[in-house]
Amino acid sequence: MVKQTTKKASLSKKRQAANHADHHIRHRITIGVGIVIIAALVGLVLSLLVIPKINSDIRLHRINEIYSSIQLPENTYFNDATVFGDKRPYDYDSDRSTASVKTFVVAKTVNDTFAEIDAAIKAAGYTQFEEAYPGSTSKEFHYKTDRGEYIRLNVSSKLRGDAASNEILMNGKFSDEFFKIDPNAGPSRVTLKVNLDDNNE
Repeated sequence: MVKQTTKKASLSKKRQAANHADHHIRHRITIGVGIVIIAALVGLVLSLLVIPKINSDIRLHRINEIYSSIQLPENTYFNDATVFGDKRPYDYDSDRSTASVKTFVVAKTVNDTFAEIDAAIKAAGYTQFEEAYPGSTSKEFHYKTDRGEYIRLNVSSKLRGDAASNEILMNGKFSDEFFKIDPNAGPSRVTLKVNLDDNNE
């Protein structure tokens, strides 16, 4: 009777030890799986949120740096700005991306405004590589930085542009009087675009 009780106690201890060992192994597996899941979640957060945010901030800083390096003429009045750091491809063409844009008005003629801003862009170290739409009533030059970033300068007559909008809205066509407005007449409407990726707009 005593031997049987001792055997039962010994078997019970062995079972307890085996159960304890199994529990310990299961506990380690659970902790291991938990660590892997947490690491995967942290990696996902980093790849989806943190790293893109850092990249966007770096790009935004560079875009603002380019804008700040261009000395604008006196009598410049800011109109609108859409400046951002994230790359924004067009829905219909992923090889093209939207540029950051600043628009403003300068109380000078188109020729004078263009000459001053063109000189300021070149003084900042950027190189003009093409003239868009030669012979147009507005002036547009494209420039490139030594890092391969793009700047677009467009200058047109605000007086003439406003008259064009008004006539189209009111009459649906241009009058003979509209074509008598001097394309060089001030003030000037200026659009300055910066794109770190391409010049395909």
